[in-house]
Amino acid sequence: MAAKGQRVLLFTGHRIDEKGREKPRFPADKEEVARQAIKDAVVKEMQENESVACGFTGGASGSDILSHEVCAEIGIPTWLYLPIPPERYVVSSVQKAGDRWVERFWKLYNKQSEQKRVRVLSEATDVVNEREYLPAWLRTKPDYGIWQRNNLWTLFNALAEGGARNLTLIALWDGEPTGDGPGGTSDLVRKVQERGACAVILNTKELFGL
Repeated sequence: MAAKGQRVLLFTGHRIDEKGREKPRFPADKEEVARQAIKDAVVKEMQENESVACGFTGGASGSDILSHEVCAEIGIPTWLYLPIPPERYVVSSVQKAGDRWVERFWKLYNKQSEQKRVRVLSEATDVVNEREYLPAWLRTKPDYGIWQRNNLWTLFNALAEGGARNLTLIALWDGEPTGDGPGGTSDLVRKVQERGACAVILNTKELFGL
């Protein structure tokens, strides 16, 4: 549990754009711009509060992995939250950005596993479609899937660590309310704001000149 005055950070943001994406959100050549923006936001949180206790985020290419790497550089422990088993997660959320990101994911996963800071929401592997990652009682819920459930799960664990008044979400986001699908960045930003926690938006349109 975070001590009084300490912040708990929750990270979200866009993945690296696939090659040929019609409307860019996170071009691969903007990685260092994004890294610096995330680092600046984390340092600001540290300066404005007694300290930062820990961070929570996923492991997708782009924002997630960069957030883990920035926190490791600064000395802030992070938790890796995955909705599905890592081998399947890599295929859905990392692989399309290229081999270098896959290597970084497994390096991160192995390190976090050694420190017992990995949580996997669904361990199911023999699935036909994504609905089968959900428990049976949730599979008939309309417009709901493992990614929305994962956002809530990660958020609730971050809230349990510090409470809404001590939580800051740092979101590398283009500000579009749709476009990243159910359970994406805009979904988590909305959920955080609904619970009265602080949300710091790193607008990719401004950062990347899109």
